Amino acid sequence: MHGASVPGKEYDPVIGYRAEVTREASKAPLSREVFADAALRIIDADGFDALSMRALGEQLGVHATAVYRHFASKDELVEAVMARMFVTSGVEVPDVGTPRDRIASLVRSLRLAFAQHPNLALPNLTFQDEQATVDFVRVALSLLREMGLRGRDVVVAYQMLETYSVGSNAYDWGNFPDGLEARRRGRRMVGDEAFDDCSRTLESMSALNEEAFEVGLRALLDACAAMAAADSPMHVTD
Repeated sequence: MHGASVPGKEYDPVIGYRAEVTREASKAPLSREVFADAALRIIDADGFDALSMRALGEQLGVHATAVYRHFASKDELVEAVMARMFVTSGVEVPDVGTPRDRIASLVRSLRLAFAQHPNLALPNLTFQDEQATVDFVRVALSLLREMGLRGRDVVVAYQMLETYSVGSNAYDWGNFPDGLEARRRGRRMVGDEAFDDCSRTLESMSALNEEAFEVGLRALLDACAAMAAADSPMHVTD
């Protein structure tokens, strides 16, 4: 089998046949975006732990030292991957709509991005790449102020929205689909009829996740609106 020729692919005795995209990518000028896109392909296919400078070099048909010419460390590479993923997944804040609707659109677009790239959901929780999301943070703070929040209420509201978004994405998409299947089996073991329909299949569990996410998001935005309408801060302080 290894002696056979496969059109459009190159056989390597260590890693087997290089994907056609590798050969095409190796012809393109190497840039941070090219490396980030290739790294994202590795993560999507084999998981976050599969990403290394060596693996990335092999993906593009270059030595690992070529990667270090663009990124000083793996952390810097991951920052670029996160930022690139947000761009290619269409994470954005719409230009029109109420401040509340625009915040909701941002949170939903972030969720969709991690649904498309679930292997980044848990790393996003632990890595905490502020550089990739700094623009989103600034826009969200501005929109919360447009909703009428002031002072410490602004950062409290932002913090609860960020915690909800990052945490729910990590919980729902981390180790997907194995994590969701484990949760489905757990719901079946409870033996409560309330879980009967939603825990029958992975699809029904996924639908429950999205329904619960929307309910939670609306509740948090309602809380933000209530904070804006209150005469004094609603959060608890010492």
